[in-house]
Amino acid sequence: MQFLKNLFGSAKLDGAALAVSPDLKEYAQIALLAHFLTPQPLHDAALQSRWSRVLPRSYAETIALFEKQGWLEATPAGYQVTAVGRPFAEAYAQRAAREEADARQHVRDALAQMMTSEALTTRRQYENRTPLGKAAWTGPEPQMNHSAVTRRIFFLDNRLLDGLSPETVQWLKLYAAEQHLWGVHWTLDAGAIPAQVAAELARPDMPIEEAVYWRGYALSLYVDNQETWQRVKGGDHVRRLEIVGPDDEHTCEHCRTFLGKQFLVARVPELPHKECTSPRGCRCRYEPVLEAFEEIPLI
Repeated sequence: MQFLKNLFGSAKLDGAALAVSPDLKEYAQIALLAHFLTPQPLHDAALQSRWSRVLPRSYAETIALFEKQGWLEATPAGYQVTAVGRPFAEAYAQRAAREEADARQHVRDALAQMMTSEALTTRRQYENRTPLGKAAWTGPEPQMNHSAVTRRIFFLDNRLLDGLSPETVQWLKLYAAEQHLWGVHWTLDAGAIPAQVAAELARPDMPIEEAVYWRGYALSLYVDNQETWQRVKGGDHVRRLEIVGPDDEHTCEHCRTFLGKQFLVARVPELPHKECTSPRGCRCRYEPVLEAFEEIPLI
C-alpha cells in the first residue's frame, strides 16, 4: 500500500474531462481505457512501450491507476472496464467514431475533386491525432509518393475497365482511390452501391458488394504493381521481381503456376495476368528481390 501511495500520491483522474480534452497526453489515457470496453489482455511489451511514450506515466502505472480508481478490473476473460469507468470510455469511443467519420468524409470529398495530396494530408492529420499515431483500422505508413500513386487510379485506361459505362468507371475509380489512399480495403453495404454500378458489376457467383469490392481492389493493386515495376526498372540494386500472391481456393491454375517465380525486371510478365480465370480477378503482385551485396555488379 505504501508503494502505491508513493507511486500515485493523491493522483485522481477526471475521466469526463480527459475524454473530451484536446491534449494528447490527457485523452490518450481514456483511449487506452476504451481499449478494454470488451475484455482484452494487456498489450504486448512493444505496444506497452509505445503507449508509455504518449501517456503521462508508464503503461503499467496507468493500468494500476485505472484499477485503483475502480475504472478497470481483471476478469477471467481479460481486463475490462468497470461500470464506473464505462461512461468515460464510451464517451471517448463516440468521440473517436465522430473523428473517423469526419476524416473519411473529408478524404472522400477531396478525392472526388482528384485532390489526392489534400486527401493524404487529411489522413496524416487524422492518424497523428490518435495516441499511437495510427488508427487501428488504417493501413501501413504511406510512402512519400502515396498520393501520386493514388492519383493514377483516376487516369487509368486499362482492360480492367472494359465494357463499363463512364458513370460506373468514375464511381469505381473513386471507390478504389479512397481505399488506396487509406491503405485498407473494405466492402460496402449493398445499399451504398448505385443501381447502375450494381447492374454492370453484378456476378452470378457472388453478392454485389463482394463483386464491387474485387473490382475496386483490382484497380488499387494495378497501380501498386505499376509503381513497383517503374521504381525498380531504372535501378541497379534490384534486377529481379518475384510474383507473389495468395494461394487459396480462389486462385486460378494460371496464376498458381507463376507464384514464387522470379523474373528479370525487363522480362517480368504483365500483371494482372490476362489469362486469370478467378472470379476475384488476378491478385498477384510484384515483390522486388534484393540482391546480396556481393551480387551487385560494381561499376
